[in-house]
Order: sequence, then C-alpha cells, then structure tokens
Amino acid sequence: MATLNKEFIEFDKEIKLNENKKLDLKTSKKNIRKNIQKWFNENKPNEIQPKFHGQGSFEMNTGNNPIIEYDNEGNKIYKYDLDYGVYFIEKEGEDNKKNIDTWHDWVYQSVENYTSQKSIRKNTCIRVIFADGHHIDLPIYYKLGDVIEIAHRSKGWCLSDPKLFYEWFNDEKKKKNRLESIVRCLKAWKNFRDLNNTNLKLPSGFELTILATNNYVDKDNLDDSFRETVRAILVELMRKFECLRPTTPKAENVFESYSQTRKNDFLNVLESLLSDCDRAKEEKNYKKATERLRDFQFGYRFPFGNDEDEETQSNKLYSALGSSMITPKPYGY
Repeated sequence: MATLNKEFIEFDKEIKLNENKKLDLKTSKKNIRKNIQKWFNENKPNEIQPKFHGQGSFEMNTGNNPIIEYDNEGNKIYKYDLDYGVYFIEKEGEDNKKNIDTWHDWVYQSVENYTSQKSIRKNTCIRVIFADGHHIDLPIYYKLGDVIEIAHRSKGWCLSDPKLFYEWFNDEKKKKNRLESIVRCLKAWKNFRDLNNTNLKLPSGFELTILATNNYVDKDNLDDSFRETVRAILVELMRKFECLRPTTPKAENVFESYSQTRKNDFLNVLESLLSDCDRAKEEKNYKKATERLRDFQFGYRFPFGNDEDEETQSNKLYSALGSSMITPKPYGY
C-alpha cells in the first residue's frame, strides 16, 4: 500500500502562497485602498468615508497559487483571488444609509480606470482585474452599531460579518492541525477540475472550507487525513445535501440555490476524487499511485512518486539503518 504523505506535503508546499507573493498581494490591496480613499475624499467629502478590512482565504492562510493560464496572445495569467471589504461605518445616532446601487456606483467609479482592464459589477461586489490576471473583489458593507450588512444587488441588504467567519475557521484549525492543508488541497483540486471541464461549476472555496472543517478527520499523515475527510464529506452530502454557514447569517444553507444538475455533478466528481485516493492508497507502486492523482484529480503540480513499491522502500530504509550502525569492538580491545 502506498502512503503518499510526502507527496501530499510537497503538493501543499507547491500550491501555498509564499511570503513574497503574500507581500505582493498585500501591496496590491494597499494601493487600491489609497485610490478609493482619494476618490471619496475628492468626490464625496461630505459622505461617510470608506474603511477597509481583509477577508477570505488570505486571512485564513488558505490562499493558493492558481494553475497558470494563458491569454489569447500567449501571455501568462495568474488568477489570484483577493477579497477586500469596503465598510461604511455609521456614527452613533445617525442614519446615512444609501441605496445599494448608489454605493455600488460610487465604489465602481473610484476604481473604474484603476487598471487597463474593465472592472466588473457583480451582485456582491465590484471586481477589479489586473493585467497579470489577479483580481480584487470589493464587497460593500454598512455597519450601524453591531449590525453589519452587505449590499447585495439582487437580494438587498443582507446580514453578513466575514470577520466572524475567518475567526471561526482560525479557531477550528487550532484543534485540527491538518485542516489548513486539506482546504488548500481541495481548492487546488477544484482549480484543476474546473479548468479541465468548463461545464462544471464546483462549490466555491468558501463552501469547500465549511465542508472540510465540519467533516475533518484527523489521521497520522496528510494523505490519510485528506482522503478520509473527503469520504466524510461525501457520506454527509449523500445523507443530506446542504452546507450550513457557521456564522452570520448562521445556519443559512449556502447550497440552497444549487440545481439538481449541479448537485449531481459535485457528488460525481467528489466520488471520483475519493475513488482515486482509495486506489492510490491500495497501489503498491508509488509512481503509479501518484500518476492517477496527477492525471485525474490534481494535475501536473502533484509530484511523482518513486518507481518502486513499499517493500523496496522498506528494504532500502533497513539497509541504510544497518550500514549506519557502529559495530561494537570486543571487550577489552
């Protein structure tokens, strides 16, 4: 049986953001914040001035290096995804809440010409796209006292506090020491499967994070913990297809809008992932085991194992240990 703990650890290291990339992305957020603040100060000086707060995977250390893509001219595209909340915080005793479209329009205008790419108006945010492919989503919030609402263009004002979510996750991972890595691996799996089948619409990183946290299985290595967590997720979704938000608005089923086709697609690819993880575990040859995961689930970034079986590796280990032993000299030598 092939235990691929070393390969999973190498894979996680490959997809995880390094400190230099984190610094680059932080700088990108800092610069766009300054641009928005300048626009509001010059164009809306008598209105509530925006405040900013990071959210999403960047605050949970589950951000991934995406698979490199290419534009029509063959240039490399790096689709890093950042979330940066724009908050309009009301003074106590006042009420300057605007129409949702008004604040969306203002934030859009503040970044409209920030890059050479056209910004996108989404229901939940304004998306700013950069020439290298990364983007920053700017969800808009109104805070009055302890109540925080997101400006959703189709649903209206909705209770939301992203800070509570990443605090929840960061508390959970203290008790589940492989959770961070499992979430990154699931998101890398989604990245590969989405690119290989554009008709698929797999759950978001946010949804995968909830599923992994709620169904986490602790094992002695990352290989086993990942596989058994996937199994637990599948068993739970087969029992009841739902994913409940753990924070505001608490117990909201974020899968509620899924069509039956989308449900079936997710269950099918999740079952495929588990099946290949099981087959890789049962395979005696490490190279064959990793080839299956590379070809069908994770792509080229998942490392090749050695072209040998478990018994060969064990024999090499015993041989190395034996040769390193010091032969005792005869008594009294």
